[in-house]
Formats: sequence, C-alpha cells, structure tokens
Amino acid sequence: MSASAYKDHPVRALVSQILEMQAAPEFAEPSVASSEQYAFARDKVFAIAHAINELLHRTPAELTSTHALSQLQNGLQTPLSELTAFLANKNPGHLSNAAAQFDQNVLPHLWGFVPQLQNLSQNSFSHLLESQATVSRESIRQLGAQRDDLAARLHELTTQAETQAARLDTLAEGAAKERAEAVATVAKLEQLFAQKETDRASIFETAVSELRKDFKVFENESRIESAALITNLEDQRTQAARIVQVVGNIGVTGNYQQIANTEATQANFWRWVTVAIFSTGVAVAAATFIKFWGQPFSSENAWSVAIRLLYALAITAPAWYTARESARHRTNSDRARQTELELASIGPFIELMPEEKKVQIREQLTPSYFGKTVEAHTANNPLDAAAVKDLAIELVKALKK
Repeated sequence: MSASAYKDHPVRALVSQILEMQAAPEFAEPSVASSEQYAFARDKVFAIAHAINELLHRTPAELTSTHALSQLQNGLQTPLSELTAFLANKNPGHLSNAAAQFDQNVLPHLWGFVPQLQNLSQNSFSHLLESQATVSRESIRQLGAQRDDLAARLHELTTQAETQAARLDTLAEGAAKERAEAVATVAKLEQLFAQKETDRASIFETAVSELRKDFKVFENESRIESAALITNLEDQRTQAARIVQVVGNIGVTGNYQQIANTEATQANFWRWVTVAIFSTGVAVAAATFIKFWGQPFSSENAWSVAIRLLYALAITAPAWYTARESARHRTNSDRARQTELELASIGPFIELMPEEKKVQIREQLTPSYFGKTVEAHTANNPLDAAAVKDLAIELVKALKK
C-alpha cells in the first residue's frame, strides 16, 4: 500500500467521525453519567478511538497491514451506527453495543500496526485524559443545571401545593354549606313530592274508576251491537251464497244455452235446405213421369227419360248431405239443452243434502260433462262409384232391348 493510499484510507474518516461525536452533549446527560456501566462504555469507545487515531498518525505506511486496516474499516461501521442511533433516540443501550463491537471487531485487528511502534506517547494519554475530563465536566455541568431546575420546579410545586391546599379548604367550606342547603332543599322537595304524589294518586284512582264504569257500559253496548251485527252478517252471507249460486249456475249454463240455440238455428236452416233440394229433385222426376206417361217406351225417348232421371238424382243427392248436417246440429242442440237443464237443476236438487254428499255427487257427475271426446264427423256419398256403375249397366241393357 502506498503512502498516499494509507493517508487517504477510509478508516481515518470513520475514526474522525467517532471522535467528532464525543463533543455532543448527549454523551454527558445524567442518564449516561449516572450509570457506571454506560459511562464506562462511553469512555472505552472514545479511548479506543483516540488510540487508533494516534496509531494512524504515528505509524508509517510501511509498518502497517493493509488487511488489518480493511478489517478495522469493517469493524468500525457497526460502532459508528450504534453511536449515531444513540444521538437520535438517546438510548444508552447503544453505548454498550458500541463498546462490545469495539471489543469484538476492532481491538483484535490492532496487530496491523508494528508492535514495537505501538507504544503511545505521553501526549496521546494526556490528550485522552483531557477529553475524558471534558466529558466529565460537561456531565457535572448538566447535573448542576438539572439540580437547579429541579429545585426551581420543587419550589414552584410547593407554592402551587400551598395554593391548592388553601383553595381546597375554601372549597370544603363551600361544599359543607352547599351540602347543608342541598339537604334542606331535598327535604322540602320530598315533602312537596309526597303531597303531590298523594294528590296524583287520588286523582288517578278517581279517573280509573270512571274509566272502568265507562268501559263496562261500552263493553255491554259493544257486545249487543256485535251480536246484532254478526246476525246480520250471517243473513247477508246466506243471501250472498244463494246469489252466488244463482249467478254461478247462470254463468255455467248460459254458454250451453247459447250453443243449444245456435245449433237449433243451424239444424232448422239445413232442414229447409234439404226440403228444398229434395222437393226440386222430386219435381223433376214427377215432371218426367207426367211428360212421358202417355207415350210408348222406345229407344228414342228412353235416353230422355234416363237423362231426366239422372238429373233428378243429381239434384236430390246433396239432400242427403244437408239432411245429415241438420241431424248433426239437431243432436248437438239436444245435448247442449240437456246439459243446460241438468247443470241448472243440480244445485237446487242437492241443496238440502249434507256437504259430503254434495261433493260426492259433483265428483260423480263431473266426468259426464267434462273431458268427453268430440265425435268425428263423416260425409258419406249417397251415390258411390259401385252404385253408379250398376245403374249405368242396367240402363244400357234396357236400351238394347
């Protein structure tokens, strides 16, 4: 290591920082100076720092170990942090930690200085003692200042205590007077309250007695009116049940009545259509018969008779369909009319029966009115193909004869 590098080594800056902290007033506070443990730790830290500083100044670079200086640099980091923390929070425990770090991580590396040159001069020891004396004088000064401050505060507190004692005596006398006045006032209030309570109890009993009488009268009147009202409601309920029964029967049977009337109208219409068509066919057949009544049957008039009869049959054929439609509508009308009469008469018929019997009868009759399938309608041709073929063959045979 060169002389310039030794002169600028970071360990010098760390030692200088520790020595600069020695002048801080926090190290002379009573919490440190009054404790032998913390005062010893403080003095030990700064004594070792002074010794290292003296060794750095008196030992040449050629007689020092670079490795030892590096270890000293690392070992001084932790004590410096502990001292900085003490200045921040004034916890004396940091001084003990710093002294322990010097013992563990600093003193073992002082071998880096040549042993024969490690003897310190008297000036270094005098300087160390002077710095310790400075710290001690500062501690004594702070202790004296705290003593004077405590004495002043003690005097002030004594004066305040005497003042508070005088005020307490005054308050005790006032409290005794107020207590006597309060006792007299309470006694007067109790007497007045007892009198008012007696009057209130009398008034309350009178009011309760009158209320009981009024309530008794009201209860009797309400019982009579309630009985009359219940009787009236029972009558109204009976009448309403009858009205509802009638309205229900009308609502149920009215639809069947409309269906019966509609189907009857359709049946009458198709009946008259059937009569008209059938009459037309009969009229054509009768006209043909009258026209050829006096004429002999021959091949000339046979075709005319056959064609006229076929016309009569063609005209009469729709009458079979219209007659069938009239019969279907008539059947539907009769069914709806019968259902209407049965539904209208079922209520009055079972009115006097027990309720269970009424329910049983309704359950038995329900499948007769509801859930029935509708019958399929078919239109049969009155003249099917086979019948027409047979008729044509017979007419041909007759014409050949």
